[in-house]
Amino acid sequence: MKNDKKNTEHTKSEKGSYMVFYVLSVVLLAYMVFSMVTSYQSFVQYCDNYAISPSDVWFTGFQSILAAAVPCLVYAATLYGIGYLIQHKN
Repeated sequence: MKNDKKNTEHTKSEKGSYMVFYVLSVVLLAYMVFSMVTSYQSFVQYCDNYAISPSDVWFTGFQSILAAAVPCLVYAATLYGIGYLIQHKN
């Protein structure tokens, strides 16, 4: 009987630990979308200020959006992987 109670407590502790990583990965993905939108808005405003067509310098806009998205995506994938490893450690 004591052993069952101990296993139940251990399982609750493990569930909380990997769920934190899953939640943090979702938060980072949401931040990635926000960051991409604000990066695009900044690029369009930059083009308006200098009277440049966004299609003329599309690669610069693509680079700025990519620079905003990739780090968040890498961190989110890393956190998800850590949570997955904790969840499936046995």
